[in-house]
Amino acid sequence: MQIVKQSWSLSVSEVFDELKTSENGITEKEAEARLYKYGKNIFHGRGKTNPFILFFKQFLSPLIFLLIGSASLTAVLHEWLDMGVVAFVVLLNVALGFFHEYNAENTLEKLKTYIKDRARVIRNGVEQEIDSELVVPGDVIKLSYGARIPADARIISVNNFRVDEAILTGEALPVEKNEEVVSLSALVAERKNIAHAGTLVVQGYAIAVVCAAGNETEIGKIAGIVSKTSKTKTPLQKGVDRLAWLIFAVVMILVAGILALGIARGEPLIEMLLLSSAVAVGAVPESLPIALTVILAIGSLRIAQKRGVVRKLTAAETLGSATLIMTDKTGTLTMADMKLTGIYGTHRILNSSNSFKEENTFTNEQKSLLEMALYNVDVSVENPNEDKMKWTFKGRPFEVNIVKACRLHDIPLNFLSSSITHLVLPFNSTNKFSAAEKDGVYILMGAPDILLKKASLSKEEYLKIEAWIEKESRDGKRIIGIAKVGKKHNKKPARRGGEFVVSEIENIDFLGMFTFVDPIRPEVPAAILNIQSHGIKMVLVTGDLVGTALSVARDLNWHVKEDEVLSGADVRTLSDKELIEIIPKIKIFARVTPEDKLRIGTLYQKLGEVVAMTGDGVNDAPALKAMDIGISLGSGSDVAKSAADLVLLDDNFETISLAIDEGRKILGNIRKTFVYLMSNSLDEVFIIGGSLIFALPLPLTALQIIWVNLFTGSLPALAFAFDEDIDGERFRGKELTLIFSREVKLLTFGIGVLSSIFLFVLYYAMFRLGLDMDVLRSIFFVCFSSYILVIAFSFRSLHQPLFAYRIFSNKKLNWSILVGAALLVFTMTAPFMREIFMLSPLPLYSAPIIIFWLILNILLVEGAKYMMRRKSARA
Repeated sequence: MQIVKQSWSLSVSEVFDELKTSENGITEKEAEARLYKYGKNIFHGRGKTNPFILFFKQFLSPLIFLLIGSASLTAVLHEWLDMGVVAFVVLLNVALGFFHEYNAENTLEKLKTYIKDRARVIRNGVEQEIDSELVVPGDVIKLSYGARIPADARIISVNNFRVDEAILTGEALPVEKNEEVVSLSALVAERKNIAHAGTLVVQGYAIAVVCAAGNETEIGKIAGIVSKTSKTKTPLQKGVDRLAWLIFAVVMILVAGILALGIARGEPLIEMLLLSSAVAVGAVPESLPIALTVILAIGSLRIAQKRGVVRKLTAAETLGSATLIMTDKTGTLTMADMKLTGIYGTHRILNSSNSFKEENTFTNEQKSLLEMALYNVDVSVENPNEDKMKWTFKGRPFEVNIVKACRLHDIPLNFLSSSITHLVLPFNSTNKFSAAEKDGVYILMGAPDILLKKASLSKEEYLKIEAWIEKESRDGKRIIGIAKVGKKHNKKPARRGGEFVVSEIENIDFLGMFTFVDPIRPEVPAAILNIQSHGIKMVLVTGDLVGTALSVARDLNWHVKEDEVLSGADVRTLSDKELIEIIPKIKIFARVTPEDKLRIGTLYQKLGEVVAMTGDGVNDAPALKAMDIGISLGSGSDVAKSAADLVLLDDNFETISLAIDEGRKILGNIRKTFVYLMSNSLDEVFIIGGSLIFALPLPLTALQIIWVNLFTGSLPALAFAFDEDIDGERFRGKELTLIFSREVKLLTFGIGVLSSIFLFVLYYAMFRLGLDMDVLRSIFFVCFSSYILVIAFSFRSLHQPLFAYRIFSNKKLNWSILVGAALLVFTMTAPFMREIFMLSPLPLYSAPIIIFWLILNILLVEGAKYMMRRKSARA
């Protein structure tokens, strides 16, 4: 015996033969043997990440290597204060990284929750209840209302059996199941004779034989895809990784050069080693990881205020970098709730009359059809003792919406809350219609094509109505027909449970049809326009038919040409090389599988797109995890939310648009923070290196460098997290996806080099003026540590001039600069601090020098921004 791979294409007897079982099920002994052979009915994914491994992984950064090296060197030299300060920074960065990664949820654990229920099985002819994880291939199971299906099973027999497969296929409506054989090539959503693991029975009951369990089920295969899918690094992570290695290489070369120069000049080896380690610490932007974490955390809080939960901090930045959004349809763009949108009488259809919408005043004919349909529904009222307008209905979505329409148009609903019933034949998959009796007349409601075949119509009328049905179906509408037939066609009128002869029904009076549509969420059109205004491309990727997808596009005023649509069948026939050539022009992918979604998204990433993917079902989980950013609805499955980076608590598509706006703000704040921190990273190199080359006394000690680098300039960098979006839409196209854009690189290098050169020139000039060396070092220390505070205001915008925006509107930045200035004043005025840092009191004549230096640096930054504006204007 082996697991049946394509049981939907086999008859029940063939499945029994393949599985070596029968309607009486397998024996307990055989069940034990199969459990041993195939294992438990659970998913076997990758093991959980070891927290110790995760912790030590945080040390695998070249910047951390440099800091650890500096801390180690200062410890060897018994400079414990220096060592303590650097070690604190190392541990802070490692702790933040570990906490962030350790809190990531395990998607596979959420997937497993879908098969934790009990199962009713028949073994050796005896019905019993067992844990669903003990179900094995060949088990015969009984499925009834409310049951979570424990494994993929081939249906043997059904009675009005419907299953909610939304978590697996994205289908908004319950799917009617039967035991008929289907095509070998049928997609998961088309396998009407398979009850899929993890889906929910919402109507009727069935008996089925298990053909696949655990990882072999469709939901198990999705779990396997999720398990094997690696999360893509965000643009920020990629950029920081590249930058870290670049800084590591440059700093090692520069430090080696400074050490060699010092030894060649006859400086003490111990002093030069200590100074070299300080230069390394100064050149490394150790505050950058902390600043990035704060910026992302503050941005995430802002998104949370807009009802979006960011599960991974780096995703907040990726929202601002996104260039393409792959969106699902059901539940994301639409309400996932079929609404009655039109009532069409037969003579109006034949006369090509315009449609009548639910919100318009209904004609007497439409109200009459609605009232007849009401007798045909199988809907119950959960709170009949309350006011009619507060009634909650339970039943098939189509029928519930018919009842709501009746309530809206004052058609009496009294019999719904009583024991009276007019229904004599409930809807089932065999007849495909239901029947009710009222005053000796039978009212039939169901599949329009079935009722049409029994109708008393001319050939011309039949063809015209048939063409109308096809047209409306292509437009994405679901249609229900209604007809009536007199007593002469049947035995005596019957109530529920009475005899009703379906085969004798013919020459019926075809009255008309009801149309239903899954409506577009009201906020979606405006949100899409806003997203597209950012230059972000939207692509619809759905498991629905092409016609349904095109109908949604039309409702969104989204113009889609015929050659801009690709079906899942076409996707699967094309190679990656062929597909990657055509997907840039595709706007709609219809009838796709979870594997197709993952493949399409991966190919977009290969084209250089930063891909965001929306979804709410289990079937969306692989793509949600693999894309640059996964977005799930709050009402979606736990699996989708676990795999996603952003969860929309209010299911509002507009939140995506607002979150992207916040992402742009985060992106801008990261850019200005990077330029700000890196613009002074070369100061120590030029100062110490220049002093060694020109045979000048060294102006700074190792402790002074570390103190300024960690506790003065770092505070404004953290305050940038609270800044507003001053530059707005400055970046377009590929520049949009880059943290380290061309403009950012030019500003960083230009300002960094020039300010460092000017700083050395300042020191050289004061030395040539013959100032006392202790006083000179103190003045230089204040200039070195204060200018980075003042120019923070200029860095609030990398493009606009200083006085083009409100300079002091960021109160957090104002306070951080005041705290930094206070630390500097405290260092220069407290005797014990001056002693620790080997400083002298400042003379009065130092004030003009310090003021001149601060103004010069502001002009330098503003001049660099001016040059960039001119360059951008010419481009």
